Amino acid sequence: MDIFIIIVTILMFLLGQAIQALSITMMLGVLAKLYHSAERIHSASQTAQKLHLWHGFRILNIALLFLLINSLLQIAVWAAAFVFVGQFSNYHDALYHSAVNFATLGYGDIVMEQPWRFLGAMEAISGVLMLGLSTAMLSNVLGWYITTLITK
Repeated sequence: MDIFIIIVTILMFLLGQAIQALSITMMLGVLAKLYHSAERIHSASQTAQKLHLWHGFRILNIALLFLLINSLLQIAVWAAAFVFVGQFSNYHDALYHSAVNFATLGYGDIVMEQPWRFLGAMEAISGVLMLGLSTAMLSNVLGWYITTLITK
């Protein structure tokens, strides 16, 4: 194996890990904002002495909005990395390719050159993990709301 490919693969791995760390940090920020919003809605509904189904819809919609924004920000960061390493000359194509990778659609209409393809695979793995965390977060928000309704 060529030493250049080994070095580039290690650099891609490190870049991918840095982006993943940034993604998790963004997810934690989303969690904090979501928790704050849910608590504010819950406090307002306690003042009214009852929780309505409408409050649950509001909380879930806010959660979904924050998670969608978080995913789009992660896609944008990966796209910037693809432009940075020289795989795309314009950000628009990089953003499209990044969204396809992140969602693991794998259209194949745009393929990065060797040895940078590994970076695209790392984004797909990151996307699966982050979308799984988003699903878990929505489930927790729904569980929290149902528990709040039952114990009220």
